[in-house]
Amino acid sequence: MSYFFKEEDYNNGMKYLLFVVLENTNQTSSLIKELSLRGINGTVMASTSLKHVFEDEREDTLQFVSLSHLDQHKLTQNTTIYFILDENNLESVKEIIREKTDHFKNTKGGMFVTPLTDFEGSF
Repeated sequence: MSYFFKEEDYNNGMKYLLFVVLENTNQTSSLIKELSLRGINGTVMASTSLKHVFEDEREDTLQFVSLSHLDQHKLTQNTTIYFILDENNLESVKEIIREKTDHFKNTKGGMFVTPLTDFEGSF
């Protein structure tokens, strides 16, 4: 399938937030490049799961999680991507993600969608 998006594709209907978390692999980089080449815009962030944030520290010495603790650790195990999409583009973008991850078999991760009840801006 071939999906290409133009600016006018993003101006209709209900908006949805598509949230994707993937392990960092070559396929993840390839997916991001593919989405960009097809004109799909989103926000990409380096991230890690809570269970991996303090792997090197002893559990009994950590009483709470603060932002200063996070500053000392690299959050690079995963890639988190979110998109604001119109309903007419949502399934196409999800299908691209499924294809590039082989339905999350070659690249571990997942995605979920939530409707946006309020939206302002020029995404």
